[in-house]
Amino acid sequence: MKIFKILGFLVLVVFSVSLHTAKYDKKVDPTELYEKATNHLKNEDYRKALRALGKYTKSKPKDADGWTLYAFTQRKLKNYKKAETNYEKALKLDPENKIALEYQGELFVETKRLGLAQVNLNKLKQLCPTSCDELEQLKKYINQEAEKSL
Repeated sequence: MKIFKILGFLVLVVFSVSLHTAKYDKKVDPTELYEKATNHLKNEDYRKALRALGKYTKSKPKDADGWTLYAFTQRKLKNYKKAETNYEKALKLDPENKIALEYQGELFVETKRLGLAQVNLNKLKQLCPTSCDELEQLKKYINQEAEKSL
């Protein structure tokens, strides 16, 4: 009988160790994290997107688009300082990232720095001489803010 108790205990120990290992040693698939994050963003679940993008940017620190989405999510949660830092990381990796320039410009508008938003708009004008979605969106965002001020 004593041997069965010992075996039962050992089975429990092995089982709990394997559960613990599976939970904490799980490999992170960056593609899966990115897809999860974009799905959360589509559903406007910014907190869940933030967690996924935090993990994603740790696994892919040189992905400007990942940093852009991470910053966008921070901005939606009104974490403006963190958002600004992450937009800067994205633009350091890819200075011509039109989406990062647009979203950073929107951050500048939201934080009442229209002059900096205009700088981003001018950069987008250089990158998109015949126009592009990012240019038009930022222009619209700046104009909406200017109309509120009247």
